[in-house]
Amino acid sequence: MLFDEVLKKVGEFGRYQKIQYFLLCLVSIVSAWHSLNMVFVGANPKHHCDISNLKAEIEAQLGNLSSDKLLDLGIPMIKKKGKTERDSCNVYHFDVASVPVASVEILNDSTNYDVVLVSSTGQQFIANKTTKGCSNGWVYSTNVYGKTIVSEWDLVCDQKWLRSTTKSVFFAGRLVGALLFGQLSDKFGRRPIFFIAVALQVVTGMAVSFSPNTIAFIILYFFQGVMQVGVFLTAFVIGTELVGPSKRKVAGFVIQYFYSIGFMLLAGIAYLVRDWQYIEWTITLPGILFGLYWFIIPESARWLLSQGRNEEALEIMQRVAKANNVQLNKETLEDLNPKKGESQRKTYTVIDLVRYRKMAAISFNVWFNWSVNALVYYGLSLNTDNLGGDPYLNFAIAGAVEIPAYTLCLLLLDRTGRRKLLCAFMLIGGVACIVTTFIPAELPWLSITFSMTGKFAITASYAIIYLMAAELFPTVLRNIGMGISSVSARIGGILAPQILRIGDYSGAIPMIIFGGMSIIAGGLAMLLPETLGKPLPQTLEDVLGSGFSQDVELEVNKNDKETEEA
Repeated sequence: MLFDEVLKKVGEFGRYQKIQYFLLCLVSIVSAWHSLNMVFVGANPKHHCDISNLKAEIEAQLGNLSSDKLLDLGIPMIKKKGKTERDSCNVYHFDVASVPVASVEILNDSTNYDVVLVSSTGQQFIANKTTKGCSNGWVYSTNVYGKTIVSEWDLVCDQKWLRSTTKSVFFAGRLVGALLFGQLSDKFGRRPIFFIAVALQVVTGMAVSFSPNTIAFIILYFFQGVMQVGVFLTAFVIGTELVGPSKRKVAGFVIQYFYSIGFMLLAGIAYLVRDWQYIEWTITLPGILFGLYWFIIPESARWLLSQGRNEEALEIMQRVAKANNVQLNKETLEDLNPKKGESQRKTYTVIDLVRYRKMAAISFNVWFNWSVNALVYYGLSLNTDNLGGDPYLNFAIAGAVEIPAYTLCLLLLDRTGRRKLLCAFMLIGGVACIVTTFIPAELPWLSITFSMTGKFAITASYAIIYLMAAELFPTVLRNIGMGISSVSARIGGILAPQILRIGDYSGAIPMIIFGGMSIIAGGLAMLLPETLGKPLPQTLEDVLGSGFSQDVELEVNKNDKETEEA
């Protein structure tokens, strides 16, 4: 008897599973905070060179100046993304004659090298003006953001690459976490690995907040990324493994709803806290409460059975049955014991996913779609502070649009099929991203609207490709295929901050890349097989068709013979 058949008897999503699943969904909220906190922890406040030295020099010779007039005098004006604004990386240096005057007016500066100064008595003086870098540090505005790692360690101008690098390092940590915790939870169990990941996430999160410098922050932030995916991955697996097959799709979407709630709540936390260290404390310390789950969340019964720990699995399933008001006899679970000779006949590897042309085409297509979806999803999520308007509101909207996106998926997936819906959402998202590049800077609300349309569409397509991947890979290769899909997504996440950095030189390029890649991936999605209404493939033959080369059967028979001889 299959474990799913037992779940049908005790209740696929009864009272017991609902309570357990809700508690694990709360973990998803905190996971969203850790996944996206860099938007505010690493926010780039408006800044300019510290001109206190220039202020003393000028006022000693020309008298007191208002702060605005001093900035006009000391900071060059430049064009950036279609707007004229003060240069954030350079300052003027003046050679001014010593004259006893009280104030100065700045006249037309046509040469950009010499400035005409007019004293209060009407006398005119020529000051030699040269441009140089910010040798005296920077002054950061606190009108929008409080203290961030950018203002803490001056990650601007020549050091601004460290800001995008920090984000990429975090996603690299998530890649390592996906590989590491998948293996650990399979070997040592979901429950102990979940609590180890929670404990280490609290430790690394607090350690990050006390980082003395950029290098220490980057190293610790990498491990925060490792733990973030470790906590979310194990929580997701524990929650879904106890849900029956007919409810698993809905359950998979529900935990994403909670992730979106966490997305929105992070905007409120950052708005109220405004200091990057306190933000880290606020999103990390709630993890301590998950330690109480030790007394509530059991080990996965499915995993226990796979390890031959049938008595423990029986005890858990009896607890499930009792909470769901269902009777479960011991014989039912004993039928789940694997009999000798029923073990998997062949050991499969990643090579089997690319050995045959049809399987390779499906695999690379799925992996490319995962990578592009992650690239665009995180690219748009991390870019909310560059859209104009209120960055906190923009971020909250970016989280809010995910809820209708998931809802629409649930409503349409079993009506229109997976493939066409995936293609449609990716095309819509791609076009929306590209349209934002043609919107004038004077219309930030329109740019935000199209950007959020892209975010809505890519959220929906990300959910669909996740489901399709699980339905396309055969059972004997599903874990391997999904594992590489996850790695592909992390690669997309690593690349997203680097592509956004190109926006420092040309604001349109990142959105063109996001839009173009989304359109390409959407077109390739139409080459994938439709999975709606079709049984999950169990073997390679189910995917390739009964007419493919008999080499597969010969190879299996050869391996069986070698196993018997051994």
